[in-house]
Amino acid sequence: MAANSLTLELSPELAALFEEYEALTRVSAEQYVQQLVEKTQPTLEAMVAALQEAGDDEDAVMELFGKKMAESMLRQQQAAQA
Repeated sequence: MAANSLTLELSPELAALFEEYEALTRVSAEQYVQQLVEKTQPTLEAMVAALQEAGDDEDAVMELFGKKMAESMLRQQQAAQA
């Protein structure tokens, strides 16, 4: 599967902060953001699933989101124990 890219515009303050972080850790802004996004993938998956199931019912979205997050966390724990 081909990788997709995303372009972000950072404020000068945030860009400077990332430059300082990279100088201290040797982790680039791109690497930092990629790792952050990958770690939050279960959250995004849960939100998408909740939105799909809830349709136009806004009240149901958050309830479904909570359930989906709990299911995702349980799967992660089980995978870590395996």
